[in-house]
Amino acid sequence: MKNLIFRFSVIALIFTTIVGCEEELLVYDVDNGQTLSNFANSSATLPVPEDGESYTIVVESSTRSDQDRAIQINVDNNSTALPAEYTIDQSTLIIPAGEFVGNIVVRGNFDEIPDLTTTTLVLNLIGIGNSDLTGNRSTFTLSFFKKCDSDLAGTYDVLSSGESTDGAPVNNPIVDFPYTVQIIKKEGTDLQYIISDGVAGLYIEWYGAPYGYTFETEGNFQDVCGSLSGSWVEAFGSTINLTGTDNGDGTLTITWVNGFGDTATATYTKQ
Repeated sequence: MKNLIFRFSVIALIFTTIVGCEEELLVYDVDNGQTLSNFANSSATLPVPEDGESYTIVVESSTRSDQDRAIQINVDNNSTALPAEYTIDQSTLIIPAGEFVGNIVVRGNFDEIPDLTTTTLVLNLIGIGNSDLTGNRSTFTLSFFKKCDSDLAGTYDVLSSGESTDGAPVNNPIVDFPYTVQIIKKEGTDLQYIISDGVAGLYIEWYGAPYGYTFETEGNFQDVCGSLSGSWVEAFGSTINLTGTDNGDGTLTITWVNGFGDTATATYTKQ
């Protein structure tokens, strides 16, 4: 009798366990279940060269359909990119029939992107087809900036003009000019440079004789499509701000000003 009761208990336990496991199973229907949509990732960067460049944003769906489904998006008010800076290919705003994934192709327009500026396009995913259920990646941010090839490294002869706050003028040329400066591409970068003397010898000219200084002033700058910019702290403790242009003929025009108000403009000619 005890054995019979024990066997019945084991059978009951096994049956209960099986039933319990079946109750906990979640069966997902990719054809008839509820549709959840997401961006595959949340952000990306698009460097845009002169002939333009595109980026493909991937949208995912948890279900498939036997018909093409429209990807519904809008542009968020937090976007800083103006409409002229990009084009959204309207023909790509679909998930094809039988597929779980669709694409949104965005093309950056080089001429409309501001110089020395990164702007952002923020897209909100509203839904797919007739579904408005979105997941935790319903916003995508695409950052744009201009990208140009840059090859400024080399040795330059420099002629300067300007004025120091001590009243020392800079004629063109001044004593011992032209002055030679090295420009070196910063390791591991495409647009960043080190300039061996960012004030083109003028500190030596202005302060060398009366104060005995003989140092040069190494600085850093970047080249974004021919627009040069940079800043660094020099030996006197003030910040030098550099701006300039690549003239496209082997010469650079660079202007700098320091924290004391000294300023000069120089022409750099590549040897």
